[in-house]
Order: sequence, then structure tokens, then C-alpha cells
Amino acid sequence: MKNRLHSFAVLVALFTGLSASVLWWQSVRSQTLLRQQVLLQAEQRSLHLADAMAGQVDGLLSTVDLALQDLRRQWLRGNVDRFTDQTRDVISTLPGGLVSHVSVVNAAGYVVYNSLGLEAGTYVGDREHFRAQRSGADQLHIGVPVASRLTDRWLFIVSRPLLRDGRFDGTLHMLVSSDFMASKLAALQLSPQDVVALVHQDGHFLARSRDNPGAMGKRLPAERPFLVNKTLGSGIFKVHGLVDGAPRAYGWQRSPVSNLVVVIGLADEAVLGPLAPAFQRSQSVAATLSVLLLACGGLIIGLQLRLARNQAAVAASETLRMRLFDSSHMPSVVIDPVTRRFIDCNPAAVAIYGFQDRADVLRATPESVSAPVQPNGRPSTELVQAHLAQVMASKSIVLEWRHQRPSGELWDAEVHLMRFDVEGQPLVQFTLQDITESKRTQAALQDSEARLKEAQRLARLGSWEGDLLNDRLIWSDEVFRIFELDPATYVPTYKGFMQAVHPQDRTQVHAAYMASMQTRTPYDVVHRLVFPDGRCKYVHELCVIQFGADDRPMRSVGTVQDITEIRTAQTALQRLNDELEQRVADRTRELATLNRELEAFAYSVSHDLRTPLRSIHGFASLLAEEDANAFTADGRSYLLRIQDAAKRMGQLISDLLSMAHLSRAHLRQEPVSLSDMAKAIASELDRSDPQRLVQWHIQEGLQVQADPGLMRVVLQNLLGNAWKYTGLVPEAHISLAQTRAERGVLEFCVRDNGAGFDMAYAPQLFQPFKRLHAHHEFEGSGVGLATVHRVVQRHGGNVRGEGAVGHGATFYVTLPVQAVEPDTTTWGSR
Repeated sequence: MKNRLHSFAVLVALFTGLSASVLWWQSVRSQTLLRQQVLLQAEQRSLHLADAMAGQVDGLLSTVDLALQDLRRQWLRGNVDRFTDQTRDVISTLPGGLVSHVSVVNAAGYVVYNSLGLEAGTYVGDREHFRAQRSGADQLHIGVPVASRLTDRWLFIVSRPLLRDGRFDGTLHMLVSSDFMASKLAALQLSPQDVVALVHQDGHFLARSRDNPGAMGKRLPAERPFLVNKTLGSGIFKVHGLVDGAPRAYGWQRSPVSNLVVVIGLADEAVLGPLAPAFQRSQSVAATLSVLLLACGGLIIGLQLRLARNQAAVAASETLRMRLFDSSHMPSVVIDPVTRRFIDCNPAAVAIYGFQDRADVLRATPESVSAPVQPNGRPSTELVQAHLAQVMASKSIVLEWRHQRPSGELWDAEVHLMRFDVEGQPLVQFTLQDITESKRTQAALQDSEARLKEAQRLARLGSWEGDLLNDRLIWSDEVFRIFELDPATYVPTYKGFMQAVHPQDRTQVHAAYMASMQTRTPYDVVHRLVFPDGRCKYVHELCVIQFGADDRPMRSVGTVQDITEIRTAQTALQRLNDELEQRVADRTRELATLNRELEAFAYSVSHDLRTPLRSIHGFASLLAEEDANAFTADGRSYLLRIQDAAKRMGQLISDLLSMAHLSRAHLRQEPVSLSDMAKAIASELDRSDPQRLVQWHIQEGLQVQADPGLMRVVLQNLLGNAWKYTGLVPEAHISLAQTRAERGVLEFCVRDNGAGFDMAYAPQLFQPFKRLHAHHEFEGSGVGLATVHRVVQRHGGNVRGEGAVGHGATFYVTLPVQAVEPDTTTWGSR
């Protein structure tokens, strides 16, 4: 019966929907056919109107052409003064505003006459309208619109050629106003959405009844039918307007005289506008009938479904409870309180108890699914009986219960017991929620809190929280230990806290707290606590104040750390620092004294050693000059060796003093161009021995942050050594280039192809007086590279050398990009 009622209701619904659909389809189809018919009529109307308007346009252009021919005859007579009056008369006979002015162009393409008295001498020979008349044929030519500089309006030129004895002698122009033509087109009584346009044979707008300025300069697409086939005289097409994009039905007519096209577009909106009320009435009638039809069908269906629901209500009420019970995700079990046996359960209960199916649960008892002993130490058997008795009396209780699955796994649940009656028999239903993880989380949280308290105790760091709205203060256990107060008897307050602060620090602490509240910045202060026995503690306090939506301070949280031991250690460290600073000052004075003594020693060496050396060298030179004949060849050789030794000794003393001076010189660091400096040194070396041919390769743009004078010493030594050790090479090459620039350092190298050196002796390169070549091979004192090493070290860099005997040497210098702190030590103190 129920199925038959439902089937009948479905048939009624299908019939009602089908009838409403047919009714609505018929209404829409009728409107569509009517709309198509009206649009076809509009296309024919636009074609007729275009034909009529084309006749008017031809009439105007014929009038202009007659005026042109009349003026051409007058011009060819040669009386220019009378031509001006005749031009004025001719323009006055034309419709007002049709022609802006008249101009005459000679055969060379220059304007020789303008009725406005302007632009005489302007060259127009390259214009399309002029070139079109040069063929010599007597024809009327109409050009595309141009924006006139003379009238500040859009005009198009209507011209005829000037022919003398059949020979081309120029052109006569009449400049027709596009706005005047647009007004004539607009005189056609059409709707505001319709448009009439006069189009040039190449597709440019000459005039347009609507938005004429916006159409000027625009060209219609080449696919318009009157542009595709220019032999056609008229036609119809449908397209969206180029200027405003409105859909229209267009009729067009081509003038056989001027080849211009008159296009009339009737907008779909204007054509269909009068039909809109009828369409709306038709739709309203169809909608009303459809609603009535659907309402009747719905009423019938409703009555049928109501009857079916009444018949199924009894069966549904019973199955609903079982469906909700079985589909619930909450484990539920029903127990007989008399026999203490499970009599029903849902699938969720089977899963949570860990059984395979429902029958396993129904064979179990509350005691068999429970842990033997509950967390309070009482047996589960005893508590099951007590809780059943309690729920029978109060109808509903909530408790926590520890269960045990068949696998032996223990789990905790929150149990809701509820009593209900079925046909007079009392039953108990209880639902379970597994809270094992939450209890573990709670235990972990308690353990974490215990560890936090222990960590605070070990770090002597306590935390506190203040409720500023209710004037309550909460301290952690460590804060009580720091303040040496009993949390069982003492109630924390801000006033009590300030009493514990040392009297000399109270103003500072209160001011810092108030400033933190006003500026909304963290509160960070170190102060002392004073105790009744006079002892003091140093504490470090941090605080952050939180504000509500109304900008009122609501809550403050902070920490207190006992830093007494740290403070004591800081005091001791400060005392040691003071002693160390005093020692450094004493040591500095001692070093200053030693430096002065070293300078005195250097002066003494310079003076006391140079004097006897000059005497030795001088007397040996006198003997060699005046008594050379008194000596044997060996004697003269000995004198020469004495002179050379004295000279080398003098040079050695000079180099030694120079290195000591450079080691003590003050660093004046600034940007230094190594490239420019190296070029200058190379030029000096070239001038010192013009006979040598050395190929210099100096990279451009090398710049460092260094002392200019000291860097010149570095380059002089490195480039000088390269010059010296390539003295025996036929084709010497010396280069200066950057090798890397990264991680705050810049490295450059000086490379040569000279004598080179054995890398086994590389550690001796930068030691004073250590030479890797004999004096008779290459001159030198062995101090130059030691000086380079010291100068580079003072700049915070380093220098290294690589080489091979007979294959040249390369010296790499690494310097920091940023300037370093000046090195106040001396070479002698290293």
C-alpha cells in the first residue's frame, strides 16, 4: 500500500512538471519567433532608410561639386582678388556650416590660396587627396576626415583638379564639416540607440549621427560586406557597433557618384523595446499558469505523502531508536541490573571492549571487562554492585572506571549510567568515553609541572602572575623560597613585595614598573631584597604587562631570579678587571719606555756605525784613486772588496732602520688604488734602466683600504724584486692582479717569470737578512720581504710566496676589506 501511494505521487509529480515545462516552452518559443520576425523587418527597414539617406547625401555632395566647378572656372580666369569675393558668395549659398573654407593647391603641391587667409605656402603634395588628382582626369575626389589645425574641427576634403589646356595645374579643395554631415544624418527620426553613418570607400568614418567625435579617425573592419566587395550597391548585415559595441541590424547603400556608403544601424534594443511589455505579460501569464499547475500537483502529492507517512509512523518510531543506537559512535551497553548481565550493545562498544563481535560482549559481565582493582584500591566486584544500586536510586550517575581488555590491556573510561524502563522492567544503559590518553596527558602535565618547579629551584628562578583588575598576585614556589616566606601563611601583594625591596631601591623599582605600564615595554630591573636579619639578596626581575581591548592593564606576568652569587662573582670579576687594567697600564708605560730606548738605540746605531763605515769607504776610495799603482792586482782587488763590503754594510743599516721606522709608523687607512700606484712604480723602474724591455700586466680597478705610504712600500718591494729577478730573462713579464674577493678579504698577487726560488726554503722568505740568492747574482740586503710581511701584518692580512727555480715566483697578499684597528706595537717588541 505504501509503495503504491509513493508511485502515484511520483506520477503526479512527473505529469505536473511535464505540463509546466511544455507551457513554459511554448511561451518562450512564441517570443523567440516574434523576436526573429521583428528583427527581419528591422533589417529591411534599415535598407530602405539607407537608400533614402544616400539620396540626400548625394544631393548635398552634388551641390558641393557644382560649387567646386563654378569656383574652378573663376580661378582659371586668373583674378585672385575677385576669386575671394566669389568664394565667399558661393559658400554663403551653401547650407550654413556645410563648408568650412576653400583652398587652392598649385601643381607643385603648395597651398597658394586659403579663404581663411592662412596656411599659404604649406606643402600638401604628399597627401593622398592631392596624389589622387594628379592623374589628370577631371574627377570628384573625397578624402578621409582630418582634424583641422585652422578650425579645430574634423573636416574631409572634396576636391577637383585644375586643368589648363588638359594639363594638371593643381587642385581646388572644399573642406566639408564632418559635424554638419553628422547633424544631417541625425535628422533622421530614429531611436537614441540607432545610428546613421557616412563611410568612406576605404572604411573610415566621414560622419556619424551618434558620438561623431569618438568615431573620427576610426576605420571599420575590412570584413564589412561593402568593403569586401566594392562592386555591390547595397546590402544588409548584423554586427556589434565598432564605437559603442551595441548589437544592431545594418542596412547600407553605396552612392554611385561618390562611392561613399550610407550605413544605418537599428539597435536590437530599440527594435525589440516596444515588444518588451508584451513579452513580460506573456511570461507573467505562463508563470502564473505554471505556478497554479505546480501548486495543484504539489497539493495532491502532499496529501499522498502525508497518508504514506501516517502509515509508516509506527514502524519508523521503533526502527529509529535501534538505528541511532547501532550507528552511534559513542559506545553504548544495556545491562540487566538484576542479573548483572549485558543484554545489548552497539558496534562501537564491541570495538572499545576489544572483542570480535557482539556475541562476545553479551556473554561478558561488568566484572569480566573491568580491572580487578580500581585506582582507589577497591575491588571492581564490590564497586559494580554499589554503582548499580546508586543508579537505580538516582536514575543517572557519572563516574570514572578502569577496564581491562581480553589482551590484558588496561584503559580508563568516563561512564554515564542512566536507568530506564521497558514494559515495567528496569534496565540500565551506560555510555563510555575512552579517557586513557587524557589521563596520561594529565599525568604528564603534572610531572612537567613538578620538573618545572625543580628547574626553577635549581636555577633560582621563580615566576609570578598578577591580576591587575582584581588586585591578586600569584607566586610560584621558588618565589616564596627566594623571599624566604611560607606559602601556607603568606598572601602575596604588591605592597608586601615593595616592603621586601631594599629601601634605597624602592623608588627605582616602582618607577620602572610604572614606566613599563605607561610605555607598554617589558620591565627589566635588578634590585636588592632586605631581610629582617639585615642580609641582602640581589634579584633580577622581568615583567610584561598585558592590556585589554579598552587599553586597560589587565594582567602582568614575570620572573624573579636570585642572582646574589652571580652578583658576587661579577663584583670579584670587576675587581680583577680593575687590577688587570692597572697592570696593562703599567705594562704600557714600560713598553713606551722600551720604545723610546729602542729609538735612542737605533739613532745611536745609525750615527755610531755609519761614521766609521764612511771613513773606511772614504779612505779605501782615496787609496784606489791616488795610490792604485802602488798596489798589486791582488791589492787593488782587496780595496774593491773593502769598498763593496762597506757599501753593503751601509745599505744594511739603512734597511734595518727603515724597517724599524715602518713598524712604528702610525696607520692612516683610506681607500688606495693599487692599480695607479703600481703603474707609477713600474714607470719609475722603466726609467731606471731604459735598455730593459719588460711586459707589465697591471689589472685595472684594484683598490684596498690601507695606509697609502705603507702600501707603496709593499708594492715597491714586491715589484722591485720582480724587476730584479727577471734581469736575466730575455722577455720579462711582471703582473699585478686580483685572485679572489670573498668573506671580507681581498687577495692580489705579483707574478714574474724570473729566477724563482726553491720552495724548500719558502719558510725563510720573510725572515730578515735571509737571502736565497748569492750577492754576486742579485743585489739586496734580505730586508725587503721582511718589511712587506710586517706591513701586511699590521693591516690585519698575510703574505705568502710560491715559486720554482727558473720558472718565476708569485707573492700573494691578503688584506681585509674593512679597515682594522691600528697596531700600536713595534717590530722590536715582537
